[in-house]
Amino acid sequence: MEGVEGLSASLRDGVKAQPEFAAAPASWYFLATVKELARKPVRMTFPDGQVYVGFRTESGRLAVISGRCSHMGIDLSLGRVTGERLACPLHGWEYGTHGVCEHIPAGGEIPDFARQVSFPVEECGGQVFFFNRVEARFPLPFFDGTAPEQLLAARRFEFSVEVPWYLASANGFDVQHFRNAHDRVLEGEPVVDSPHPFAWRLTANFRVSGSSFLDRLTKYVSGPRVKLTVTIWCGNLVLVSAQFRRTTSYGMVSFVPQKEGRTWVRDIVWVPRSRTLAGRLLLDPLAAEIRRVFIREFVRADAMVLDGFRFNAYRTIAADNVLVNYLDWLHKLQP
Repeated sequence: MEGVEGLSASLRDGVKAQPEFAAAPASWYFLATVKELARKPVRMTFPDGQVYVGFRTESGRLAVISGRCSHMGIDLSLGRVTGERLACPLHGWEYGTHGVCEHIPAGGEIPDFARQVSFPVEECGGQVFFFNRVEARFPLPFFDGTAPEQLLAARRFEFSVEVPWYLASANGFDVQHFRNAHDRVLEGEPVVDSPHPFAWRLTANFRVSGSSFLDRLTKYVSGPRVKLTVTIWCGNLVLVSAQFRRTTSYGMVSFVPQKEGRTWVRDIVWVPRSRTLAGRLLLDPLAAEIRRVFIREFVRADAMVLDGFRFNAYRTIAADNVLVNYLDWLHKLQP
């Protein structure tokens, strides 16, 4: 059959040419910044109907719980934080950070059903993430060799693309695409490995070959060559480091599944912090904003090409093997 040489062993042995994936993988998702949660609760909805709400208590504790009130199903993100609890906007039932109802204004005994599901939540450099299962399958990852306090997060940028979440992340392992896009020339063969049971990683070297203003500025400021490392956790959380001769940029992408096969792309650019107080106050915010502009244009142009991307294993060739094997690994990872 034409294209069969591009298939991984398990696909050749009978896995569907178009494998089915979960509506949303079990993983960490970016929710909001700490400052946003301090202003009001934040809601996130997945296409399988699951609703989550995150909030920050007056003492600064973070929590993510199921988003529909156990009493009458009201959207808890419309509620308000009172002390250490989140109050339902309709009847005022108050839920603590562990999801248990602790107060009912109407009085009486609190029923056993008055509880929300509580989910793992982590703060990282002012950004808040949650795991969409009761227990996290792995700790919240970060960039190798760095700590959150060493980097500054720029303002996020986000957009939607018409492609399922698992194919959006598969773009990170599409070697054919690397050879045909970005105004970058792939030098040598990429190295693909698995640094963790829930992660796949690709490392590749590129030469900046574009002649646009941004490309010329990149070569002048950072250098003409870049070592790109892409690590994808569970198909939805992507950590990217771009190491140039004179600087390194970091990007964290959270793919949030949406209805009708769309994906919400939420991207956070990180830059190294200066060692001096003056640098941290004056230079770092400027550097973060500049790199955000560079990376936003690069990522957006790349992602827009993905609109309408569909996968059929029997239409692949040998050059697609890395991409196919990634999807095969991701399919097996489904809980």
